[in-house]
Amino acid sequence: MPRLVAGDALRATARRLPHKTAFIFRDRRITYAAFEERVNRLANGLLVRGYRPGDHIAVLAYNCIEYYEILFALAKSGMTAVPVNFRLTEAEIGYVIDQSDSRALIYEAPFRDQIRNTRAGFVRIGRGDVVVFGGPGDPDDTDYEDLVSASSPSDPEIAVDETKTWYIGYTSGTTGRPKGAMRSHRSNILLAANTFYLGEEDIILLIMPIFHSNSIWFGAISVYWGATTVIYPSGGFNPLEILEVMEREQVTFSSMVPTMYSLILQAPDKETFDTRSLKTLLCSSAPLMTTTKEQILEFFGHAQLYEGYGATESGAVTILGPKDQYRKVRSCGTARPFTRIKILDGEGNECAPGEVGELFAVSPGMFEGYYKQPEADAAAFRGEYLSVGDMARVDEEGYYYIVDRKHDMIISGGENIYPTEIDDILSKHPQILQVAVIGVPDEKWGEAVKAVVVPKPGAVLTEAQVIAYAKAHLAGYKCPKSVDFRDSLPMSPTGKILKREIRKLYWESREVKI
Repeated sequence: MPRLVAGDALRATARRLPHKTAFIFRDRRITYAAFEERVNRLANGLLVRGYRPGDHIAVLAYNCIEYYEILFALAKSGMTAVPVNFRLTEAEIGYVIDQSDSRALIYEAPFRDQIRNTRAGFVRIGRGDVVVFGGPGDPDDTDYEDLVSASSPSDPEIAVDETKTWYIGYTSGTTGRPKGAMRSHRSNILLAANTFYLGEEDIILLIMPIFHSNSIWFGAISVYWGATTVIYPSGGFNPLEILEVMEREQVTFSSMVPTMYSLILQAPDKETFDTRSLKTLLCSSAPLMTTTKEQILEFFGHAQLYEGYGATESGAVTILGPKDQYRKVRSCGTARPFTRIKILDGEGNECAPGEVGELFAVSPGMFEGYYKQPEADAAAFRGEYLSVGDMARVDEEGYYYIVDRKHDMIISGGENIYPTEIDDILSKHPQILQVAVIGVPDEKWGEAVKAVVVPKPGAVLTEAQVIAYAKAHLAGYKCPKSVDFRDSLPMSPTGKILKREIRKLYWESREVKI
């Protein structure tokens, strides 16, 4: 019986397509044969240094080919990767490394100062347990290229159990400290079911940070199917550069979050780039506003647009295909194969079609639980069904609609108000670039609706104009009672607007935060 493990998938592809380009990063290209040899060398180098299957190895780096070498080397050696968000503070980096029980750290040289300032506090990582690449580290650090070049290119041939954890993906911590979601080899390979009809002729552009599950999934899927992966550098999103890469590399597939699409669609001279090689686009990780969807379908009219709903913990839960983009506005699609979904009210009863409740799902691509946080497991599961805190409804045809995050819901005068609906309406205003609707303290109503708005460059916009626009399109109780204007909104590394950070400013002096 074949094992559903990432290392086996790489072995098969490297033997089938040894001379095909596996990864492209800036001017560097590497074939599957060369990539697997470096993966084997790194895996053997770590084993020779005394690390064993089951050990956790932290990774702190920007997007690069080495990141995937590390992920697959740990897969082949039976070890577990702990990708660390490079935007965390030094204290948060230390928390993730220690909470995950990491035995070693592989980091990229630009993070030398952060590691220098935190390494003395590491619980399990000693002086000889740190590897650096991309430049010099501290004197005790092992050079990555030295380790690779000195190690055997032979396949380590370690029998890896498909149920064992390949990586621990730390969530963005929208409701507190990051939680480590354990993802097995098996669950990740089951996510590779070919929803998007990808194959070895495809060229996949990965834009999100590799520490994010989206890039791990699609980088792995690319290897499984023998496609070519183009890695976009970290450190900023340049829409014209993205379009230039799409044209130069003849990209056929890419997955982006709504903010990335919006930036491309706002870019001047975007029409000068030829993106007709694109066959498929995916939008996920955050709600796609209707006006943005319409612009995507117009500008990338030659590509098939999919929307997906899922999370690090749940994997991909629903998919909305191209044929339903206009027919099912604001829907995130139907359940993926072998996925079961329930919409439950506060008492645990199933909601009727059209009623809003909390979405629970069970699927083959689900995670195996949070690392060392049984209380978080208990809060997330009802039996075998998992929730990540999203409120949703389902229609009579089985199409699901994410209404909002449970924690973002506003309760004003006893009415449940879902900010995403208001975000969608206000985002259509011709002078609004970005908007975040939140609940703020109100003595009379408990919470009042506030819109925090970033106007488009050069726009002259008043609070009264924004409220009047809302009143023309929404029920009165949903309309913002006030509007604040900002130059920018706080964003996560994957382009999600961080409402918790905006909300914090209005609630921090309150004893009760709701």
